[in-house]
Amino acid sequence: MNDMFTRVLLAMDLTPKSEILLPCLYSLCPDTNTEIILAYVFDEEEDADPYSSSYKKVYSKLQGYANELMRNGYEAVSIEMPWGEVFEEITRVGDDKEVDLTLVASHGKGFFRSALLGSTTFDLARSSKRPLFVAKDDMLRKLMIPTDFSKKSLVALNLIRSLREHVAEVVFVHVVERSRNQSDLESKLMNAESRMEELVAEMKLFGIKASYLVDKGAASKKICRWAEEENVSMIAMTKTGAGLVKGLVMGATAQNVTLNSERSLLLLPADEVSND
Repeated sequence: MNDMFTRVLLAMDLTPKSEILLPCLYSLCPDTNTEIILAYVFDEEEDADPYSSSYKKVYSKLQGYANELMRNGYEAVSIEMPWGEVFEEITRVGDDKEVDLTLVASHGKGFFRSALLGSTTFDLARSSKRPLFVAKDDMLRKLMIPTDFSKKSLVALNLIRSLREHVAEVVFVHVVERSRNQSDLESKLMNAESRMEELVAEMKLFGIKASYLVDKGAASKKICRWAEEENVSMIAMTKTGAGLVKGLVMGATAQNVTLNSERSLLLLPADEVSND
């Protein structure tokens, strides 16, 4: 992935929840050279008519956000106001503009309660091939990075390195889900702790406070529980990991964390892995 996000899409629904997207943007994209695209999707074609009162009302609100961004030093700000199926249009705009990151706000008690599997945000999380940030909090303080030590699962490290001046603390987590026997389990746990110590040492070289958690069990449950116990502000993870069925855009662990976590979530596609 790029060292920094250079073109970012803010998918605004103009609810109070979407108010947190700008503070999140400032944390994730402190470089004011970042190009910002503000997008709102109309449900009805007539509302997308520039002469309609709905269009004028929405445009006025988006222009207000654009003005705030420009006051904060972001000069390249544009507005998109299509109509159609919300998740399809957000995806299309992101693809057309070749954005590096899409930001959306979370709604409800969790990201998506079980009954809302068809929600716009979950559809985006499940199908998007671009990095997606689901905002629950407006701060970038303490980050959690789940890893199985595959190159794909450590994509988030690139983000941490580029934002090292803005990240206060990182917690790495690894969960052993399967083992042949007790001896195999103990070996995997010891190996995991050794590799975690290396990651913690690397973070300390960047001046970032770091720690790790290693355990056995169901990865998604452990990640969600630890995120609460550690009071992290964001979980950064790759949507697919080692061993997942080829072709799945979103693996089981990432999907379960997305469904159940109360924390902001940065989902990174596996193809963001560098070939270096």
